[in-house]
Amino acid sequence: MRQVSRTATLGAALLLGVASLAVAPAQAATAAPSTTTLTLSTTASAFGQTVTASAAVATSPGPAEGDVVFAVDGLAYKANLGGSGTATLVLPRAGVGQHAVTATFVPADALQQQGSASAALPWAVAPARTRLQARAVGKGLRIPTYLAITVSGDFGTTPRGEVGVGLRRAGRRVDSATATLTGTVLRVGFGRLPRGRYRAVVRYRGDASHLPAQRVVRFRVRQR
Repeated sequence: MRQVSRTATLGAALLLGVASLAVAPAQAATAAPSTTTLTLSTTASAFGQTVTASAAVATSPGPAEGDVVFAVDGLAYKANLGGSGTATLVLPRAGVGQHAVTATFVPADALQQQGSASAALPWAVAPARTRLQARAVGKGLRIPTYLAITVSGDFGTTPRGEVGVGLRRAGRRVDSATATLTGTVLRVGFGRLPRGRYRAVVRYRGDASHLPAQRVVRFRVRQR
């Protein structure tokens, strides 16, 4: 009787073990599938321009619960998934060129909902336009004349590189200068100039992220 009892006990244990192994895949199989759809506010922007990524996660049954991980060229940024099944992120500033953006849904409970990933979307970043402003200051026979120059990107970025200035009087070049930008404001001096009308051509040569720009300033040096 003892032998029969032990055999029955061992058989029951094996059956329970097999049954428990069969339950785990069954539970995983019941996790609700999901789909993640990614959209961008624009797929072609200028350097420094704000671009927002939005991900919509759909599950059946829903709603989706968890996080969305956005990635730009593989660099990940996590965003919380709202009650409506959407998540948004203002993408970090990217350099000029082609980039790939993806969104991946990471469920809070993998036994209840399955994760999913969107298709990659292309994001093209072009050089920003440059805002170039210049004005002549001084403009007196006994007062040194200089140009106050401001250079900035179209979306608040800071250009780098060189600014060249050519100064003409009566159609003849009288002076020129080249200066390197260390900020957004630049001062180019010409000292004391003779009386007359002048034309200054200011050229920003551009950099990898900003387009070239040009400004013409006309002024007159008077007796003071």
